[in-house]
Parts: sequence; C-alpha cells; structure tokens
Amino acid sequence: MNTRPTADMEPQTAAGKVLWHFTMSLDGFVAGPGHGMDWMTGFSFRPGLVEEYAGTTGAVLGGRDGWDAFPDAGGVYGGAWQGAVFVLTHHPEDAPSAEGVTFQL
Repeated sequence: MNTRPTADMEPQTAAGKVLWHFTMSLDGFVAGPGHGMDWMTGFSFRPGLVEEYAGTTGAVLGGRDGWDAFPDAGGVYGGAWQGAVFVLTHHPEDAPSAEGVTFQL
C-alpha cells in the first residue's frame, strides 16, 4: 500500500521532461461561471505556488472557448508569465492573430 500523499508540497523542477500541474478538458470544463478560474486561488496552502508555476511553465495549452472569453496571453498567471500559447480549435482560420499564440486544429 502506498502511503505517500497525492500532492507533493515541495517545489518541483524538471529538465527535459513534461511537467504538468493542472489538467482539464480542453472545452474549459473546470472553469466556473464566465470561464472564471478564481476557484484555484487558495487551493494550495503553500506560499509562492503561482510564482513557481510561472517560473516552470514553458508553454500553455488551452481551448478556443476559453481563449475567446479571455483573449490576452499577457494575463496568464496574472501577467507573471510570458511564453508560447497554443490554442486548440476546430476553426483556426477565423481566430484573430495574437503575438505568441498559435491556433492549431
């Protein structure tokens, strides 16, 4: 029987590996009303978690519905992060162009 806690509370880094900290359906299923993600605030008791995420995230993958609701790549992690954003969509041809954002079928 594994007695390890399901969430390691120590900061983690990865070199040459995929590190994920949050999983969801690409249609934004985890979002609250109005695509709000404010429910994540206060979810962890460890100080500095958002800063850790911003410092260790190499790219963001999201869905078109969420992007259309908040079309600002500068708002990721409250503006603390900059990098590539990939938005999956069935209609990349009608997506408005945005710097650093790739719309992919």
